[in-house]
Amino acid sequence: MTELYERLGEAKCEELAKKSWSLWHLLELGEGRKSAQVGGVAREGIARDFIREFLPPRFVLKPGLVFDDEAKKMSPQVDAIIYQGAPLLNLTDVVVVEKNQVRAIFEIKSFVDQQDIFGAKSGGIRNPDTGLVSAFRARKAFLPAEGRYVLFTFELWSSSPDNEVIDRLRQICDLYAVVIRREPSIERKAGKDARVTNFDGSIGKLIEWLRSLT
Repeated sequence: MTELYERLGEAKCEELAKKSWSLWHLLELGEGRKSAQVGGVAREGIARDFIREFLPPRFVLKPGLVFDDEAKKMSPQVDAIIYQGAPLLNLTDVVVVEKNQVRAIFEIKSFVDQQDIFGAKSGGIRNPDTGLVSAFRARKAFLPAEGRYVLFTFELWSSSPDNEVIDRLRQICDLYAVVIRREPSIERKAGKDARVTNFDGSIGKLIEWLRSLT
């Protein structure tokens, strides 16, 4: 990744974090803070606005559903779909598109934690087929061969070292974008800051990939 995208990624992380925290402070003024659903919907909007900034004009991004005509199946709800062409249905806040129109499917999260990444723990053993993996498997079948499954999260909390987190994310999705990584003690002892933006250069890499879409 070039220095251009590294710096742009850092700048956009600060912008995204400020928007997210502004929302959090507003929710603190009333009962809204108690509703994770309200915060999640708003952050999805913030993420979609960011993604649209870097999309070439011929692509569209909206939440919705993907229809696989060959399998005669409809996908679960998708937080954001990058697609080309006229959708099967185009409503105000949602679309239904065919599988062959899709270039990317996004899973947008406010927070991702240890359980999301490595799976739920039961009896002292983690089940790697739970968490984000199960959500991704249910949706990846609705991507064409050249499509990408992208995880976008505002914050990532994990007690595992960075290299283990990165390896696991690469197993789960095609691309990941982490605005803020809350570093565990093992990384802080190695000299890293407690709060790292643009984790693994991932926001910069996402911007570069979006701009390269053809």
